[in-house]
Amino acid sequence: MLNRFTFRLTQLLIVGVVCLMGFHLIGINPARSQSPPSAEVQQAIGAEPGSIVLDGKTLVQIRSNFGPLSALQRADLANDRLTKVANNSQISPASIRAESVQDITLIVAGKENIHIATITPEDAKAEGLTQAALTKDYLAAIRSSLITYREQRSVENILRGIGYAILATLLLWIVVQLLNKLFAITIDRLNNWLGQYSDRLNNSNKGIVAITPFVTVALHIAELGRNVLYLSLACLYLFLIFGFFPWTQGLSSNFWTIISSTLADFERAIVGYLPSLFTLVLILFITREILSFIHLFFQEIKLGNISLPWFYADWVQPTFQLVRFFIFALALAIAMPSLPGFKSPAFQGVSLVVSALLTLGAASAVSNIIGGFIVVYTRSFQIGDMIKIGELIGIVLEKDVLVTRIRTPKNVVITIPNSTILGSNIINYSTLAKDLGDTTGLILHTTITLGYDIPWQKVHEVLIQAAQATPKILSNPAPFVLQTSLNDYHVSYELNAYTDSPECSPAIYSDLHRNIQNKCNEVNIEIMSPSFLAMRDGNHSTIPENYLPDDYQTPNFYIDSSKNQSPK
Repeated sequence: MLNRFTFRLTQLLIVGVVCLMGFHLIGINPARSQSPPSAEVQQAIGAEPGSIVLDGKTLVQIRSNFGPLSALQRADLANDRLTKVANNSQISPASIRAESVQDITLIVAGKENIHIATITPEDAKAEGLTQAALTKDYLAAIRSSLITYREQRSVENILRGIGYAILATLLLWIVVQLLNKLFAITIDRLNNWLGQYSDRLNNSNKGIVAITPFVTVALHIAELGRNVLYLSLACLYLFLIFGFFPWTQGLSSNFWTIISSTLADFERAIVGYLPSLFTLVLILFITREILSFIHLFFQEIKLGNISLPWFYADWVQPTFQLVRFFIFALALAIAMPSLPGFKSPAFQGVSLVVSALLTLGAASAVSNIIGGFIVVYTRSFQIGDMIKIGELIGIVLEKDVLVTRIRTPKNVVITIPNSTILGSNIINYSTLAKDLGDTTGLILHTTITLGYDIPWQKVHEVLIQAAQATPKILSNPAPFVLQTSLNDYHVSYELNAYTDSPECSPAIYSDLHRNIQNKCNEVNIEIMSPSFLAMRDGNHSTIPENYLPDDYQTPNFYIDSSKNQSPK
């Protein structure tokens, strides 16, 4: 992972430098690389100066127009003519001379009187010299540059440049190999040092954990230093190689100009950014100290060292997260103007796009987050509680900012978005006994229907015995029975029993129903609800026997089959 990181970093550095070199090399025109004259001179002459250049070296400058030609056009024409003369070996530097025509001076070469440049009185005035002195400077500069131009392109000089290039390449290869070995030795020593002294720092793993990040940082710094050194060697190598050959000497000088100007710009940028950097460091330091204090404050509340009667312990973590978020947001808002490129159109465009994406895509997330905090601060349920949300019943496993997870009695884990919880009724079977200190527990209830012929006292006794025989049903408070309704054919009996294990409700209900069946069977009570027709003749009364008189007998059932023959 470290090698991939450093390799990518090296690639980015090299690509950045190459692109920077290309942009500068394309944008730099040697004919215009000299510093411009003062504003007063340009205003007096009314022309942008041009330079006569040979082989990337500026010889003289032209600062005035001549007829329809501007100073730049005159310089371009002179450069083309001078290059042709330099490449013509038949024309010797000594043949470069000046010829006067009226009030102007022509610089010509060879027997053919090849015109190179023109010197006017305005040129001399712009330079602050006499026309004769300026002509002498033109001749000296052109002859000297012509001699140098041809010497640099001689076979001997080219062979010398090839030899120097081979020697520079060999030296570069040797230096790179030495640096690789030195870096490998450094890495091995760091690893050996870590292996030898980690046990001495601490017998547990704490010592290793404490020292490993520093070793990792040291490795990253060493890798970065090696890459910077490689990049510096590459720049120096290119600078030397370009300088060995006449065709690339202009690139060599431009390359050095690029490097020096880039470093100077970088230095100016760093120095200019120091006040903003100081502001960022100060904001970071203050934010860190405030967060440390707030974290310590909430930790003391959590441990019970600080008591707030209206603040619950389970509010500590979400409240700290909220406060930390607002502090970060405030610090970011204060620090944004000090960030590099904050006012640039690119930065503003990216900020706009990110804001739009967050606005469009985070609506549901924000709704869930708000719902999560509302659930936390309303204390509707805690982890481990038995709850019912809508049609879902289960034990709370996790209560997050975005979702809540419950486990149903069938061991199915259900994830519920907090926004859904916010819009649903929440039934908590554990809150009363857990949070309010109520020792009575949860009341489980079930209803059966029996006929009117069974004494209600007997039914109560049997149901209470069934509840007392059920595991995890509390004996104190004792179970009790309510007669909830007197229906047409039967009575509804509701058995209520206390339990302190609401999470076991399904199993308790199953045991309770089984015991109700067993107890009713033991006393010959049929769990059924008889239905009656309108004819009661011959049927025993449904009133319990203890309410009937002692001489009560079941009435007979009479059928009269005689026909009534009386006339109407």
